[in-house]
Amino acid sequence: MSDMLRKIELLWGTPVFYQKDVAPHAKRNAGPGETLKSFGNFLEDGNPLKTCGELICLLMEKSRSQWFPVIYKDEQEVYFICVKSKDGYYVTGPMCTEGMKFSQLHHYYKAYHLGQNSGCRPSRVGIVKILNFAALLHEIVNQESVGVDDILQANGILKEEDMFIEQANVKLEMKNIDEEAYHHTYQEERHVMQCVREGKGEEAVRRMDALNERTGILSSDRVNHAKNTAITVVTLSTREAVKGGVPPAVAYRISDLYINKIDQCTRLECLAGYQRKILLVFAQKVEEYRRKKSVSSYTEQCKDYIHKHYHQKIYLKDMAESIGVSQGHLSRVFREDEEISIQEYIQKFRVERAANLLKYSEASLMEISDYVHFHSQSHFGSAFKKYMGMTPRQYREANKQKEFWSRNV
Repeated sequence: MSDMLRKIELLWGTPVFYQKDVAPHAKRNAGPGETLKSFGNFLEDGNPLKTCGELICLLMEKSRSQWFPVIYKDEQEVYFICVKSKDGYYVTGPMCTEGMKFSQLHHYYKAYHLGQNSGCRPSRVGIVKILNFAALLHEIVNQESVGVDDILQANGILKEEDMFIEQANVKLEMKNIDEEAYHHTYQEERHVMQCVREGKGEEAVRRMDALNERTGILSSDRVNHAKNTAITVVTLSTREAVKGGVPPAVAYRISDLYINKIDQCTRLECLAGYQRKILLVFAQKVEEYRRKKSVSSYTEQCKDYIHKHYHQKIYLKDMAESIGVSQGHLSRVFREDEEISIQEYIQKFRVERAANLLKYSEASLMEISDYVHFHSQSHFGSAFKKYMGMTPRQYREANKQKEFWSRNV
């Protein structure tokens, strides 16, 4: 356990300490940090967890009242984590989500009895990393998984403001303006929006988590930056939801509600929460309207079969047998539900998969044609043009930026 925690501490980049469980009065009678032990990777001197016994007492008392990790933010917006185990407490810090002004640093050093020259300056970490490290540390020491949602609720980081942000989750703080900005790629953004269009809300949120850790700066003011980012997500998600089957009137009504809420919001945590909620709501709407469409179970099973076997030869006889219905009945029901034949649906689905590969992979046209099981490149080209209005090569050039591929097609 100690060896693993030593490695985790190195990856985390901030000291992790262990405090054996003792009665509150016993801790107060001990000197600051006397019973606090680190894992040896970082200097302990100058860390407020070692110099301020009152801080350790506070973190322990908070942990005694809840099983989930404690995320404590002091008056200077400096964060500390405390994870309770069966026989003690694991604490780490200090951290901050944005650069500290001179006045903040002065008060921080004074509050924790630190010298201006010897005090440990808080490391800058995004809020999503703080939350996920707390969850990871809890899982390591307690052999029990906890979610970010549970930590948010237990610590009251994100308050429910109204029905639109119930159960919303904090995403992450944007990096400071003085850090190197990395504008996320078009390819990555399209992955997120494709998840919304397909009704995959949780996957969209996970992908957005990774994107936002490297997002470019949209304003020198952090709140304005967060607002701009959230509104951008609303705009893009609205379009994808409509493509996914949500009526435009419904999608744009949701869009208007969220943009108004974002415009009125001044809290970074809530703005990040809106961004996550937006993706979930639009993806859920896509799923809702897909379920509303009344189709035969035979049609759904037929489509599932096609989705699993589209990259190989599909025989109607095999498909009908796997579903347990005659070929003729399956063909009639499918055409009534989808208004196209099964063969047309297969070809259209293969073209859609091919279009996805043209945008997001470096595979050649021949490789893509073979993978989605077209008989020849000419057959692939004619089918692709029929459904997409352009050749595969034209589609790739129009939808994929040069920086993402270099192979000759």
